[in-house]
Amino acid sequence: MDSSENGSSKNLIQCLTLVGLQEGLVKRMDGFDKSRHTAPRFASDRAQQFLARLANPELSEWGEELFAAFREAMKYRRKDISLVVENGTARIESKDFVLERRYSLQEDSPEYYAIETELMNASSADLLELEAFNQTIGPLFERLRCVFKREVLVEDLVDGIEDAEGGEVTVTYPSTCEYCDARIEGLDAVFRFDSATLEIRYPSFGMPRQLIDAYRVMAKELASVEVVKDLLFLE
Repeated sequence: MDSSENGSSKNLIQCLTLVGLQEGLVKRMDGFDKSRHTAPRFASDRAQQFLARLANPELSEWGEELFAAFREAMKYRRKDISLVVENGTARIESKDFVLERRYSLQEDSPEYYAIETELMNASSADLLELEAFNQTIGPLFERLRCVFKREVLVEDLVDGIEDAEGGEVTVTYPSTCEYCDARIEGLDAVFRFDSATLEIRYPSFGMPRQLIDAYRVMAKELASVEVVKDLLFLE
């Protein structure tokens, strides 16, 4: 098998994103007027549009602050970075990354809304570990998601972890082996593998470099597990 099929992370990591999730009550948003508004009872399109109208001022303030901070910290010129706020979403797009924050109603409890913050299309792992970048973006993320271009058998991954001698990785899994959860002694993160993805889950919000550090620790611990050692290499 040649390097194009079993090579570097550029070939095998399809996408890597960092995600943070928060929630709140619609009636507690700054723009909610109790004398005129009622909390949504259904997560309909109309209710989502109402939420977007409430969220847009908050998103504009959040986006403008980060837009200015990134311009200063990363020495960006006008053409290097942009901000768009519309329909309950703020999107900061730069030459090095894309950062989005999205408001949406919770389907089963529409009186609550979810805020999803997602960092994607990072130009390199070095960017995610850069001090200036981390100090600017702050602790917004609790999950790192990685999608692989080829699938692996979860059973093979479990066998590889269980067969490893002297390792600090423990693994749990259901009888179906749809997924497995790996843990490393001394690290709070949970590493959820399925046949096509890895998701690193932290119990609290952190900066990008913290999640990348956890990724590197896991990659080192699983370096001897044949089925994933090439998938987990991160340049």
